[in-house]
Amino acid sequence: MTDLTHYLLSNTEETADFASSSRYAGAPLNVMMDDRGTERVFVSRRFLPQPASIENVQSMTIREGDRLDLLGAAYYADPTLWWRIADANLVQNPSELLTIVGRRIALHGDEGEQ
Repeated sequence: MTDLTHYLLSNTEETADFASSSRYAGAPLNVMMDDRGTERVFVSRRFLPQPASIENVQSMTIREGDRLDLLGAAYYADPTLWWRIADANLVQNPSELLTIVGRRIALHGDEGEQ
């Protein structure tokens, strides 16, 4: 293990050092060797969480000019939580949620669902 790899892993307790509101908070770090023999530290793949139930799911209608950061601020009081809207709708490309004005999209209702 190189000094840099060791430093990255030892100073982050082998988890990614993201803000607590990030969808990657606490994500484990991994190390791989590239084709030149250089170690690369990366964040483990994050899979979309499957909804536990469709009961009690809030929804909203997309309006002209909506942006995910503004919706995150409006619904979760934090614009960086826009990713929760993407997760609630099981999309990998969040911008597709805003393409159709009038579309109904799901929202995570409970703060504990992060």
